[in-house]
Amino acid sequence: MRYVEMVLRPDREGFHPAEQAIVDDPELQRVAIHHLNQLDDGTIVFLYESRGPLDRARELMDDHEDVLEYSVSREGSKLHSYIHFRPNELVDALFRAMQEYSIVVDTPVECLSDGGIRITGMGDQETITEALAVVPDSVDVELEAMREYHPDDRQLFSMLTDRQQEILLTAAELGYYDVPREATYEDIAAELDLAPVTVGEHLRKIESRVLTEILPG
Repeated sequence: MRYVEMVLRPDREGFHPAEQAIVDDPELQRVAIHHLNQLDDGTIVFLYESRGPLDRARELMDDHEDVLEYSVSREGSKLHSYIHFRPNELVDALFRAMQEYSIVVDTPVECLSDGGIRITGMGDQETITEALAVVPDSVDVELEAMREYHPDDRQLFSMLTDRQQEILLTAAELGYYDVPREATYEDIAAELDLAPVTVGEHLRKIESRVLTEILPG
């Protein structure tokens, strides 16, 4: 089985009008999709994480008739949403490709600030290649990695606390681990409303935990 990590970026219209409204709203920020499922009637359910004002998130859901049912609650700085919606043609095509070619999506799906998503899928190499070939032209696909799947890869991430996962994902998205480095503790702290020293402490703990797990002996 192969493990593929890729970034999907839609055109200016986005994946779906309801989600694009979140992307375009200066008060809200998408974080991750923790669960996604297409029901027998073709509608889709997301468990969605975002940040921003609770009332604003609810207003946007109310504004879109394709959102059939939703629930949004706050936990600290996070908004957790259950969203049951009717897919548009693009979203339906992406789900059909996953189902037709038996691609297993490993959650969480990371939401990027430019409206794209970073998604990890699993399947054999032939079916992954075939599935990528039928992705609609309105979506740009950037393949970041493809290798043999080892369950321990994702278990490392799950060993981190929720706060550590949030900081690590934000650091990666802002370019902290790029070469050359494009973000500082201060940049990450400003994004998460934390003190830079707190960010530094968490990143050192994360790096220590990961290195402890992967080094022999």
